[in-house]
Amino acid sequence: MKKLSILILVSIFTFSCNCKKKITETPTQNINRVWMLVEFKDYKKEFFVEKKAFLDMTNSERASSKMGCNNLSFSYSINDSKSIQFSQGIATRMYCDDAMKLENDFLNEIPSIKNYKVEGHFLTLTSSNGEKMVFVAQDWD
Repeated sequence: MKKLSILILVSIFTFSCNCKKKITETPTQNINRVWMLVEFKDYKKEFFVEKKAFLDMTNSERASSKMGCNNLSFSYSINDSKSIQFSQGIATRMYCDDAMKLENDFLNEIPSIKNYKVEGHFLTLTSSNGEKMVFVAQDWD
């Protein structure tokens, strides 16, 4: 009887150790954050910091952004683990001398974005013509 109890106890322990659930990360899990723009065209990183340029993707269907002046909004969809598509953006209509070029460049480029990659705290968006935007997660220090 003692051997049977030990055998049952060992069996339970063995099965419980082998039954761990594998937690898989969904493709959008890491992308749904607020991202600070750090690299785009010939702009300097300091300019993005000064303008507080960001892309908010916390909503899984609608993104918002600000490049220093107007509020921008557009829809997006993730097709697989590398492919993303943005709609043409809409913007409020304020005029700001020094941020309008960045805003226009961003709005013109975002619909051509086709691929994304999240590596650590960085998000890279790449367009069909090879243009890229690099962001860092806002919550990363």
